[in-house]
Amino acid sequence: MAGKPDYDKSVSTHIILQALQATGLVAEASGRNDLVVNTTEGWRKISGSAYRETPDRGFHHGTILINADLSRLADYLNPDAKKLQAKGITSVRARVTNLAELMPDIRYEAVCQAIKEAFFDHFGARCEPEFISPDALPDLPGFTAQFSHQRSWAWNFGQAPDFSHLLDQRFVWGGVEIHFDVERGVISRCQIFSDSLNPAPLEALAQRLQGVSYRPDALEPVLHQLIRDFPLQATELTELQQWLINSLR
Repeated sequence: MAGKPDYDKSVSTHIILQALQATGLVAEASGRNDLVVNTTEGWRKISGSAYRETPDRGFHHGTILINADLSRLADYLNPDAKKLQAKGITSVRARVTNLAELMPDIRYEAVCQAIKEAFFDHFGARCEPEFISPDALPDLPGFTAQFSHQRSWAWNFGQAPDFSHLLDQRFVWGGVEIHFDVERGVISRCQIFSDSLNPAPLEALAQRLQGVSYRPDALEPVLHQLIRDFPLQATELTELQQWLINSLR
């Protein structure tokens, strides 16, 4: 959201807490820019947020768990240690809960309305909230270019911390184990181990993947070319391609 230069995230946090209280939920701010509630099972996280300030405006974005699929959330927060080892950043899994578990009758529209009203009350003014999307960009100088930049893969993933990734799968024709080292979203090193009777295509693949962006649409043409270069193993390599692309999605 845009605001005055002296606007900070504590203001938004306070307003969101007031909005939740208006719906009947008492929450508190934690030391990690999260909102938590005290349940019979202890403190549970219901919201996380991030903030950025520029010379003329402040941006505060956050999430509120209303009725999310927490089983899927657990998968995202707890990647298989064998498969993903981040370097330099320690990720701590927070215990979370849905607002719907605390207030079964809570509705998304009611939460949105309570938040809008809380902002109006705080600033003593009312306005029509502006929804920003690819189909409805605001009339601001340079916004279109900035929007395109910040939705790009390079911005969202290209500056990710370096990490290693291990993928393994057994096919009818043999087992495959692929080790990736990824730096700034690009594969810096790839090793492939297999007990296949025809290792040549996999050896070629390991070399060709170095320097490729670590994303499905970048790996796909490399795998397509590999299948063309080794037509006798087309069936096996097509299986490998489908598995590898799906593993990265």
